[in-house]
Amino acid sequence: MLTFVSLAATLLITTTTCTAPVAQGPEGNLVLPGVRSNLVYGSGFALDAYAPAGEPRPAAVIIHGSLGSKGTHIDQLFPLLDKAGYAWFSVDYGSADDVRAALDYIRCPGRFNITPQMVLIGEDTGAAIALALARGSHFDGVVTFGAKLQARQPSGIPGATRVLMIQGTGDEEVNAADVQNFCKQIPGCSYLPVTGAIHNFENWHPDQWYWKEALEAWLRGDRRDLWKDIPYSRPGGRDLLMDAYVPAGKGPFPAVIIVHGGGWEAGDKVTYVSPVFAPLAQAGFAWFSIDYRLTPYVHVPEQLEDVRNAVRFVRQHADWFHVDPSRMALLGESASGHLVAQVVSMPCPGCEVQAVVSFYGVYNFERWKKDSDFTRMFQRMFADQDPATLRTYSPMFHADANLPPMLIIQGTADGLYPGTQEYAQRLDQVHARHEVILLEKAPHGMENWEGHSDWMFYKKKMIDWLEKTLSTQ
Repeated sequence: MLTFVSLAATLLITTTTCTAPVAQGPEGNLVLPGVRSNLVYGSGFALDAYAPAGEPRPAAVIIHGSLGSKGTHIDQLFPLLDKAGYAWFSVDYGSADDVRAALDYIRCPGRFNITPQMVLIGEDTGAAIALALARGSHFDGVVTFGAKLQARQPSGIPGATRVLMIQGTGDEEVNAADVQNFCKQIPGCSYLPVTGAIHNFENWHPDQWYWKEALEAWLRGDRRDLWKDIPYSRPGGRDLLMDAYVPAGKGPFPAVIIVHGGGWEAGDKVTYVSPVFAPLAQAGFAWFSIDYRLTPYVHVPEQLEDVRNAVRFVRQHADWFHVDPSRMALLGESASGHLVAQVVSMPCPGCEVQAVVSFYGVYNFERWKKDSDFTRMFQRMFADQDPATLRTYSPMFHADANLPPMLIIQGTADGLYPGTQEYAQRLDQVHARHEVILLEKAPHGMENWEGHSDWMFYKKKMIDWLEKTLSTQ
């Protein structure tokens, strides 16, 4: 039995056996200030360490693959880990035993300003080492990029260890389906496909960088709730972004893709449409609010393609977002009320939705072709002024019984109200499934309805309609 004195002596020995790390090379790696470079451990290999002063941080240990070193191929992770609140250690090694020695060196009490919480991050062959180490002892998480799995590698990772497998679907060295199937064998494993991405994640394109937002949220432990600025498309080299809200729980959740209005020339993913965010979230819907290109820099056909690409993106990543691709709706208002109605009027592969909500949209451009103000607008919206073009992009002339169910919400004091009446009559004529909610004396713009209790009923009506419509799909 240890006496107080002997216990104190034991603790003293434990805490004084860890020598302070000594850099064997230039200070820092010139990616982040405060990095200690080339700390020799074990049998002579070195690691770089970032564990800044202040509150101790959880640690991430990075294991590079068959190419590169502790400072290449994986260096874009360094600022991301810092942003997520992690200390990090990037390791050079010759074998898995060397990585174990590095872990012992890092974990030695008092050597670094870290908490006991630790995740392993491996890419290529380093991913296989990370998974193998996680089978031998508990870690708080494992992240893999382009995991080169060993033949018949068992998946016996403790259930308490979270796993995130990030995989390019265009990987020429690793079969993405094999990685996805492997992930399914691991309790608590999340699989994140990166559409079209090749093997080396350092070469992934900006429109594939949504993995960064996902990884940061996963590291923080809040991969649910609100995500900001996820790139979903990159037309002409410009990132198009979306914000996403995903409820807590396993799902799969019904999803609503929200498209802002603004006369085809203004607005963004938080403008005009914010009144619908809370009711959708409170009702258990995932939602995705998108930016899209605006006129006069592009025309309406390009804007429609942006909306289609947003739908495709959510559908392609339905597993990651825990949404049900068979229960998806498009929601738009004003100019985007036109866009969402037009998208479903011109079916396209991979952009199918099961419901549409259109607030005070524009459905028939021919109504205004003789109005001089609208003529100037059309010049911004379309590459030509051929009357056939206006008809082509008017949902009125594409209405048929095959349209997904549509909910139209309209204020009666809105100048667009007559056009909505005309479109609803056309939907009646072709036996298209639809409902119309009218707000008496309400003006244009849902943001102008806020604070008027006699108009707020539309939120519950909208949620009830979406729940009923999407539950039957």
